[in-house]
Amino acid sequence: MNIRANTHNGFFLKYLLIGIACLAFAAWSLYDGLVKFPGQLPRAAAWEKLQLEVSADQLPDKWQEISAQNGWSNKRPKQEELTEAIQTKIVWQWIFLAIGLVVGLPLILWYLINKNTWVELNDGTITSSSGKQFKPDEVTKFDKKKWEKKGIGVVHYSNAAGKQTFVLDDLKYERVPMDRIVAYLESQIDPSKIVNGLPEKTASSGTETVPEIETATATSEETKFKDSTKS
Repeated sequence: MNIRANTHNGFFLKYLLIGIACLAFAAWSLYDGLVKFPGQLPRAAAWEKLQLEVSADQLPDKWQEISAQNGWSNKRPKQEELTEAIQTKIVWQWIFLAIGLVVGLPLILWYLINKNTWVELNDGTITSSSGKQFKPDEVTKFDKKKWEKKGIGVVHYSNAAGKQTFVLDDLKYERVPMDRIVAYLESQIDPSKIVNGLPEKTASSGTETVPEIETATATSEETKFKDSTKS
């Protein structure tokens, strides 16, 4: 029997899009911190200096003159356009940049690492693309605590390499073949080893079993097969 569950593209794509959005936010913050807000400092400094040098009566005319010479707006700078406020904004842009990078880069890296991974059942051995593998007779416990809500089952097994775990995830991977791998595993182990959840059962027969199709991928034909078992 050969069943392979490839990655579920929709699941991984959302993490890629979030990562790209975070990097775009970081790039925007970098521009504001290096170009936009620093470019406002000369105008703010000129206004603050002018206030100290001329009387209130002369201030409007002098500011009009200086603004025209430098191509600035001749409106009086608001409080948030003064030097201290601008410097605070610059500091915040570096904080936003760091947040965008810290969140965005790991998400994109995680996507690139995992996008072509898979889990496969081949001749009674369950293997992952990372090289981890086990046989049903090596299983000590199949924990389904998160299976009902999140589609995550954790296999505990012991072999020559020692005690290890193997995650079966039907949200991260194609659901139809992953569910069939889980059904096969449960049909090969003692039911007492299945904890925090019930064994998967086919809706048509109500018995613990594994479908008889030899290969499985998330194709429309398999979806029809799964639907037919529920009818």
